[in-house]
Amino acid sequence: MKYWFIRTYEYLLPIEKMCKVLKVSSSGYFKWKIRPKSKRLLLKEKIKMEISSIYFASKQRYGSPRITFELNALG
Repeated sequence: MKYWFIRTYEYLLPIEKMCKVLKVSSSGYFKWKIRPKSKRLLLKEKIKMEISSIYFASKQRYGSPRITFELNALG
C-alpha cells in the first residue's frame, strides 16, 4: 500500500523523502517497482477487463448477477 502511494506521487514529490516519511527503504521500493507481476495479479487484471467488456457491451445495463452469469458462461 505504501509503495502504491509512492508510485502514484513519485512525479510530484521526491521518492527518498516519501520513503523516509512512510518508513520504508528506497531500495525496497525500487525492487518492488521492477518486480514482475504475479500470476494472481495478472488473473485479477484479466477478470477486470472481462467484466468491463461485458458491462459496456450490455450498454451499462447488466448488474453483478448478469455479469457473473456471463463470466461463468465464458468459463
